Amino acid sequence: MPPQAVHSQSVTERLADWICSVRAADVPARVLEKARYQTLNVIASLHAGADTEPGKAVRNTVAKWKKTGPCTVIPTGEKMALHEAVLVNAAYAMALDYDDYVYMGHTGHSAVLGSWAICEEEKLPTRDLLLAQVIANEIGGRVGASCVLGPQNGQAWSFIHAIEGAALASRLYGLNKEQTAHALAIAFYQPTFTLWPGFMGPTSKVLTAGGPTVTGIQAAQLAREGLTGAREIFEHPRKGFWASFTYASLPGMLTGLGKSWITDTIANKKYPGCAYIDTSMDALFMILEEFEKKNRRRMVAEDVEKIGVRANLLTVEMDNLSAEHVGEFEKLSPVNINFSIPYNLGIGIIAGKHTAGELSQEFLDKHEPVIRDLAAKTKLTHDWEMSFQVAKAFAGVLGRNSPVAQLSPRQYFKVLRGYQSQMGGKKKNSINLRGLLFDHGTDLARQAAAFVRKGRKSAAKAGGGARHEPDLSEVDFSRFKMAFPSEVTIETARGEKLSARQDIPFGAPGQEKYFETVEEKFRTEAGGALGGGQVDRAIAMMKDLEGSRLEELTKYVCRPGA
Repeated sequence: MPPQAVHSQSVTERLADWICSVRAADVPARVLEKARYQTLNVIASLHAGADTEPGKAVRNTVAKWKKTGPCTVIPTGEKMALHEAVLVNAAYAMALDYDDYVYMGHTGHSAVLGSWAICEEEKLPTRDLLLAQVIANEIGGRVGASCVLGPQNGQAWSFIHAIEGAALASRLYGLNKEQTAHALAIAFYQPTFTLWPGFMGPTSKVLTAGGPTVTGIQAAQLAREGLTGAREIFEHPRKGFWASFTYASLPGMLTGLGKSWITDTIANKKYPGCAYIDTSMDALFMILEEFEKKNRRRMVAEDVEKIGVRANLLTVEMDNLSAEHVGEFEKLSPVNINFSIPYNLGIGIIAGKHTAGELSQEFLDKHEPVIRDLAAKTKLTHDWEMSFQVAKAFAGVLGRNSPVAQLSPRQYFKVLRGYQSQMGGKKKNSINLRGLLFDHGTDLARQAAAFVRKGRKSAAKAGGGARHEPDLSEVDFSRFKMAFPSEVTIETARGEKLSARQDIPFGAPGQEKYFETVEEKFRTEAGGALGGGQVDRAIAMMKDLEGSRLEELTKYVCRPGA
């Protein structure tokens, strides 16, 4: 009888090893604290999204399936079966794009809501919920990072919710390593992704996280019953995940599990909308505060002569993508303005704040002419120095593990060609290639070359001259600062000129009052429905999540009488 073939561990097997072996005691206290506040942030987003029209549409549809069960729809308190509750809760969380995000992915929808529902169904303690949530963040963020050089990005990585759902469910169901590896492979057998036309304008956007999370949970349930998946689903050279979803895969981004913690990088949005509007909104409210102090009254729309915004490439490109969905014949909606700098600034000026209430259809309909007038007065321009600050923040924390120092010339060409095909077409805002070449070209080329040389030199030194293989275990993500610089300038009808700049958004790593920002958001979005006393109690229980009973905590985050 011939000996059995011996193979090296596949990606799914390596991930499964860690998912099954990590213990709560292995997770640093600071990481667990970030995860608790991630939960509080996601619950706040559920309160904000529950009364939106898209959120109601999903809830009403799922209710007609008549699948009752032990899992709670938050904040209404309705009880549904596992998959149905996850689908509705994820739609609520997605409705206003009011979520959290980590270094490479928007992980909270699946990490929090999938873990919560399974722990309700299985009657598991909250310490299991928190560990499963961290596991999902670590797996989802790394998978996103491994395919960052590809056609999908950010929320468009909807497939990370499938891999997260499989990871957290495998752990909570107590699957062994082999079953867990199969669960991950089954979840990625048919990876999901978004198409921009369905994400930027219509309300189909609310389905982005729910379906994939359910798929991941189902993958674990199927693996538990013996269904198998392809062990090489990630790395197969022709039709594997990386071959299909990246221009140049970065498998080294899946290393360092249990030694470096992507959960350290959780950023919680202060405003409903894309992450890339946050610093512009922060800067706007600094200006409004300054105006009020000087003039002893609030700024109103009639005060504004023109608005200028300088921002990074990510902010500008997201605004470009959204522009075609907010034309003069398109009705303003909570979805189609999510990525727009001009429209969100207009809302902030009119209301003096930016919460779920200002994204209600009633508010948008009432103020649409004035919002559009302010948007027309706004000019967004790309600033290359700000873009390089973003790149420095993201690549800098990785050091010699950065892709900049790892890609071959052939891979660089493939990546550039891929992005050229994705980001072509007419743009509302220029990315100012002329400015890059003539204003910053020499200096930036020198900096880029020095950065590459430094990365390769340190890699060669560490490897005795051999090429350095990326290893995230040496990366300290607690040092990461989530930078998306933006500067807003408002010129008033009286000739005043007020400017403010924000580099790191409130609620993001590297910003002061990180935890206070999340608590303020929860009070703002849940306070009206829960009342002050119940909000205080819910926050206190969330801060002591492992010491709270899930059944009791669920009662306090749902509306009274639910």
